[in-house]
Amino acid sequence: MNINMSDFFKNNISSGSQTTDVNVSENVSHEPSGSNNAAQAAGIKILNSLMSGDTFTGYVSQLNGNNAYITMNNGAQIQAKLMQGALINIGQNVTFMVEDNSDNKISIKPFLANEQQAVLIDKALEAAGLGDTDDNINIVKELLGLGMPVDAQTLGNMVKYSMKFPEASLNTVANLMRLEIPVNEQNIREFQMYVQFNGHIENLLSDMENGIVNDLLKNNQDIMDFQNVITGMYEGLDGEEVSSSAAGDVLSQQTIDELNNMLSDSGVKLNNDIAETSVKELINQLAENNSLNSDNFQKIINSGSFREILHAVINDTMKLTPKDIQEGEEAVSSYYKRIRKNVENIENSLKSAGNSAPELSKSLSDIKSNIDFMNDLNKNMTYFQMPVKFSKSEGNGELYVFTNKKNLAGKTDNISAMLHLDMDNLKSMDIYVNLSGGNNVSTNFVLETEELLDFVYQHIDRLNARLEKLGYNTHFEMKVAADSSDRLDFVKDFIEAEARPAAGGQYIFDAKA
Repeated sequence: MNINMSDFFKNNISSGSQTTDVNVSENVSHEPSGSNNAAQAAGIKILNSLMSGDTFTGYVSQLNGNNAYITMNNGAQIQAKLMQGALINIGQNVTFMVEDNSDNKISIKPFLANEQQAVLIDKALEAAGLGDTDDNINIVKELLGLGMPVDAQTLGNMVKYSMKFPEASLNTVANLMRLEIPVNEQNIREFQMYVQFNGHIENLLSDMENGIVNDLLKNNQDIMDFQNVITGMYEGLDGEEVSSSAAGDVLSQQTIDELNNMLSDSGVKLNNDIAETSVKELINQLAENNSLNSDNFQKIINSGSFREILHAVINDTMKLTPKDIQEGEEAVSSYYKRIRKNVENIENSLKSAGNSAPELSKSLSDIKSNIDFMNDLNKNMTYFQMPVKFSKSEGNGELYVFTNKKNLAGKTDNISAMLHLDMDNLKSMDIYVNLSGGNNVSTNFVLETEELLDFVYQHIDRLNARLEKLGYNTHFEMKVAADSSDRLDFVKDFIEAEARPAAGGQYIFDAKA
């Protein structure tokens, strides 16, 4: 018979081959808390339909002497009388096989983990009409390990995708299906990049910068294309133009001096001092200045000074500010919309000019793919990348919330998150935060060096005071990362955190937190 086998293998049972008698009478003498006659009647109906050799899974919700109260996957409840020596525990998901169903009593036995898995695999493949090949068995194991249903449709899709994308791992395909993200080459590539921590918008923006230089600034004929691209990047959402930083605030004095010298050698005078001119206006004046001949202009745009100006443009238009982050999720969400609009503006400028710009076009396509993947991921998870510009430095942050959005909607009183930061001075830093009971905050800092640990320790009181002022009870711990095991594993600790609860995860605070 076809049984929907979801949420299996959350825990293993320590002993098998015991026989359990199930009481199918509606008159249950020891009624568990929260149970009801309707749920019990539903359980009785299911059990009465089972035949010898059939299997079912139930969650052990309560043990009362020899009585075990079992909640099945569909919410139906049964009461089982345990034979002496039966070893099951509260909180376990246990699979049982029917040994006998007669005389108003059903005898069942719990499986050992290996027995349990073997039976489920055989039944799942039989129901789906698939042979017990190694490939098919591995597919079922992957689905079971992720708590996914192993019905005919799911198995069929897994087989189809594994044949269509043979280079993709079963784990990648299964996780995309579980997260309801379309299984295609683009998303497979994005998932693998995230696994390897190579899917950072920060890196893609750097690729875009290189593409602008190589494709648009290689000769004077492309200068108008370049100017149009820059103009489009400063077009914000809903007609609001992105403000441009003053050159004096974002460029080094060395760059300003070097640029002044090159302009002086070319006999060029700008409308204002460079330091008082916005980055956007500075580029416009350079592009439109007829006093610059081809050679002089090429010298300027090939200089490190001009590259710093271009980098400032990208910081203005394609990165967040600390103020944006303080405004919360809505501001970060708007940021992604702004980036995508910028990318589309650049693509439209290139199309209008008939400029193929292969390197730049690829980087733009990669940025869109990355954002689309994050949007799909955020339907179920909470994950944000936050490239941040400061006044004289830059940083990159990633926020992982280790609670499924469905659970967050259920107003869980326990939320775990991790903020990963890459900063110029503090380097790489992981900050694990757990909120419980509404106002209890535990924070664990994982830092690169003892020196950084000392620095954070010296300033932790400021953070503690701010949180306590907001009504939180705080507890802080910190350590130096010993090896890669102290760092986040994107798949195990985030993507599969709730699918494989028995495996734990680094977001769970142990002895130190």
